[in-house]
Amino acid sequence: MAEEQNNKNNGTDNNISELLKKVLYQGVGIAFSAKERVEKAVKDLVSENKITDEEGKKIVNDFSSNIDNKAKDLESKIRATINETLAKVRPATKSELEELKKRVEALEKIVAGLD
Repeated sequence: MAEEQNNKNNGTDNNISELLKKVLYQGVGIAFSAKERVEKAVKDLVSENKITDEEGKKIVNDFSSNIDNKAKDLESKIRATINETLAKVRPATKSELEELKKRVEALEKIVAGLD
């Protein structure tokens, strides 16, 4: 029974890991798309002589750095939330189940003696 519970838990962990991967990949895709748009906008500004090439590079680098930091922060927060949630719904361990089984058997003997 404990092994069955562990298998269910591993399935839950795998589902959560897959969901986390999908969310992160989707976030990376959105960030990449945003970076491409920023690069195009900066390129347009440089070609229109509204900013220098050096300023454009700095804007793109700052944006990329900011996105990377935010992605890492988001990943950490998601992982922490998942770990907290799993800790709250953690199934009983094999040893905990064995201990409960022993206690139930002892109580059954006591109840049987009362009859």
